[in-house]
Amino acid sequence: MEFALFVLDYDGYYKLEIAGGYCDGNCSVCRKCTNNRNIVTLIKEENAEFYQKYVLDHQARTAELCRRTAEVLSLDEGEKRILIQSALLHDVGKLLIPYNILSKNGPLSPFERRIMELHPSKGAEWLRERDFPEEITAVIETHHERVDGSGYPYGLKEDEIPFLARVLAVCDAADAMMSRRHYKPHRSINEALDELKKEAGKQFDEAIVITFVEMWYNEVKEEKKVVV
Repeated sequence: MEFALFVLDYDGYYKLEIAGGYCDGNCSVCRKCTNNRNIVTLIKEENAEFYQKYVLDHQARTAELCRRTAEVLSLDEGEKRILIQSALLHDVGKLLIPYNILSKNGPLSPFERRIMELHPSKGAEWLRERDFPEEITAVIETHHERVDGSGYPYGLKEDEIPFLARVLAVCDAADAMMSRRHYKPHRSINEALDELKKEAGKQFDEAIVITFVEMWYNEVKEEKKVVV
C-alpha cells in the first residue's frame, strides 16, 4: 500500500508526496493510518504512478509557472508565497475523488463530472480541517471558477474570484494543455497560448492572460539571444 502524504518541505512549502510503507498488522486500514492527519489517502501500489504523474508532478510544474508569473506581475513576497503554496496543493482534492473517475480515459458522465467538479471544495475543506490559512484555501477552492461565471464550484465571476485564483487558473490550464494527459495528447506551446488568448475574458482574466503570453514570448526572445 502507498500513501499520499502532506509534508513540509525544506523550503517552507507544504507539498504532497507518495510514500510506501510496511505494517505487519495485516492492513485493513486501521486507526494508525486513518488518524494520521498527514495522510491524504491510501493508494494502491499499481495506481501510484498515475497520481505522481498527473497530480503531484502537475502541481509542481504549475507552481513553477506561478512563480515566474508572479515575478512579471510584481507580486509582493507574501502574495507570491500564497500563490506558489496554493499551486503546490491546488489538486489535493483530486486525491479524494474515486480513482475510477479520476483516471477515466473517455468522456465523463454528467454524474461523474459533478463528482470531479467537487475537487476544489473537497481539497479546501481537507486543508481547513488542518487549520490551513484561509487566503490559501480560498485560492484553491476557486481556481476553477471562470470570469464569465460559468465555472465551478460556485459560479463566481470577475472580481468575485480572488485575484490569485485567477492567476492560478491561467498557469494551471497552461500546464494541463502543454503536458500529456491520460485522456488527451498535449498541445504545443503556441497552441496552448492561442487557447488562452481565445478564452481571455471568458474563462480567464484577460489582463493575466496578456501578461502570461507576453512572459512566454519574452523568455523565448531571451533564450534566442546569442552571447558573444
